[in-house]
Amino acid sequence: MPERLLRFEIMREALSFYRRRLKVLVLSSALLGLIGYASNEAVGLFYVSIAAVIFMVTAFHTLFGGGTAFFNVIFANMITIYLCLFTFFVESLFENLPPPYIAIGFLLPLAAFLGGAIYRRDEIHGIIQSQTYIEETKFIHSFLWLAPIALIGILAFILHQSHGDTPEHLKYFFVVEMSAISAVVFFASRDFTLMLIDTGVLFGDFFTDNARLIKPAFAFFIFYSMIIIIFAGIYKTIERMSDVYHFMVRGHAQHLSFIESLYFSLVTLSTLGYGDIVPISNAIRLIIGLQTFLGTLLFFFGVHAILGHKWDDSARKGD
Repeated sequence: MPERLLRFEIMREALSFYRRRLKVLVLSSALLGLIGYASNEAVGLFYVSIAAVIFMVTAFHTLFGGGTAFFNVIFANMITIYLCLFTFFVESLFENLPPPYIAIGFLLPLAAFLGGAIYRRDEIHGIIQSQTYIEETKFIHSFLWLAPIALIGILAFILHQSHGDTPEHLKYFFVVEMSAISAVVFFASRDFTLMLIDTGVLFGDFFTDNARLIKPAFAFFIFYSMIIIIFAGIYKTIERMSDVYHFMVRGHAQHLSFIESLYFSLVTLSTLGYGDIVPISNAIRLIIGLQTFLGTLLFFFGVHAILGHKWDDSARKGD
């Protein structure tokens, strides 16, 4: 291969690698940012959490070659779950702590996890390369570290109840408890990392095996949305052609906007029935019954079509 073409190929592969990394970072940051923003009022970790997930995902790309896209999504989701649990922990026991303490407490277990993975990097790499990590790591072992962490949480509640809410006590208990959790995470990092990688592989296999179901699933979505839109139009048309009210919205009889008609049609078809919009005329109730019946038929026939498509593909492969 000429030197110019070789350089071009190297640059193309490098650009492809960085594009994949950028997609992973954007998806991971958006996932954690959603929860971080929702919980920001309680713990004030919106920017800290996004910076943490970007750093952690980048570090694991460097350590273990990035894994699959599913590994990165699962990894980001695990950090999101941790943020939710941490928010519950802080809201319940340490809501009066200064923000720097909360930020440091949040980052300590993440740093311990990364440190443990770095400490056992060669061992983890060897298991991944040998492709024996599924058998080598007993899957249930990856969750045994939850027991001491749960015990630490229980002790935190007990100590909190018995020693009061003085600022000094809160700071001391918080630092000790998060340090203890970080120690457990450090020693569990190897098994948990392998579990994440293993789960990412399984997710990838699942989506690859079921990619053929995208077309029938999309067709089901089209029919489903069509029924929602058609009946929303019917509800709104009846409202416009009539001088009487057919719906009660939040306890008041009034006409629906088209957006409210769409919302009501969606809620009716999904049989959720929140109760914020209620039909009050027999004509509308009859139409609602028809829509519910069609929605039930669509659901059963749609599921049958999707599964039948999968079985047909399996039979063709068997032939």
